[in-house]
Amino acid sequence: MDDGTKQVSLSKNHPKLHFPNLNGIRALAALMVVVAHIELHKANFNISRIPHFSVLNLGKIGVTIFFSLSGFLITYLLLEEKKNFKAVNFKAFYIRRLLRIWPLYFLVVLFGFFIYPGGSGTALWLSVLFLPNLAFCLNLLPAIMDPIWSIGTEEQFYIFHPHFFRIKKLKHILYALLLFIVLIITIQLVFGKLAGENPIYQTLHLVLYYARYDNMMIGGVVAVIYYNTKHPEFDFKFQALFDVIFKKWFQVLLLVTYVIYLGAYINYDIPHGDVLIAFMSSLLIVNLCEAKTSIYSLNHRYLDYIGQISYGIYLLHKFVLFLVLYLVKKYQPSGGMFTENIIIYVATIGGTIALASASYYGYEKPFLKIKKRFQKITQ
Repeated sequence: MDDGTKQVSLSKNHPKLHFPNLNGIRALAALMVVVAHIELHKANFNISRIPHFSVLNLGKIGVTIFFSLSGFLITYLLLEEKKNFKAVNFKAFYIRRLLRIWPLYFLVVLFGFFIYPGGSGTALWLSVLFLPNLAFCLNLLPAIMDPIWSIGTEEQFYIFHPHFFRIKKLKHILYALLLFIVLIITIQLVFGKLAGENPIYQTLHLVLYYARYDNMMIGGVVAVIYYNTKHPEFDFKFQALFDVIFKKWFQVLLLVTYVIYLGAYINYDIPHGDVLIAFMSSLLIVNLCEAKTSIYSLNHRYLDYIGQISYGIYLLHKFVLFLVLYLVKKYQPSGGMFTENIIIYVATIGGTIALASASYYGYEKPFLKIKKRFQKITQ
């Protein structure tokens, strides 16, 4: 299937894979989180929220999109590596993840615990050991740096996910991923039933929810089916059904359904609603990868840039936000709520993009250059 996905061989050792639009997805997801946290943390500074503007669950949606995209992309890249090199180089995989995640993560941990400062010794050690999601569930993380919980979840996912690709047949990889999803959701439901008034089970249920391995694995399952669509290795029984997602009428239906469901999720507490969001997001991601047949596009230079620095936006935005809210509360600009919110949103989003840009080009880029040495599939 000719999809607008650029895949050329730069050399025998460096096949290249590029999906257009993915930075646009990252950009929108990151901005969702920023907007949600602006409204959430106004309360910390006794600043009124915008009336009838219920966006607190918007951050959960953004994180779920990040998770499904991460599971999709990591899985597809591992499949490409396995096809081109007959096996996955696990050492190179973990070095790439280390060089991408650790530098900024530990800078935020250092600043949040020693310079800001805040948090307990227990939270610090849990963060150092990449268990910030556990610290988050125990309410131990300082609010200014609590987005790191999801980084811990991703790092834990990366520990075991690549090893599914030791399985030889693609069909069996798909079955294994599906089995894992069923298992993790079943365990979540069991602990949800057991929780009741028992604080231990309540904590375990919360920890399992914030693990979100199912969200990433759903992205992985869709990636396997999509990969098999492009490079058929087995007869997928529901292939005809999967192919329908590339039809224009289905794309319209999917997008309308997605928007309506997100609206419901924002306004109502839908139990395990993130699972359906992850599934629909993964299907939308597939269509965005198929640029020539997709009815929508996020391939815009501004979105592309914001997506490129989205890791910094996600981890650093609360430092800018807290400063902006503090200054607005202290100086109370005239002009009423409208002017106040214009200042808050423009200063927070603009300041966050500026800080993330400085982080990306001044701090993260050297590590990313080293990371390229260990890439088996260049992007």
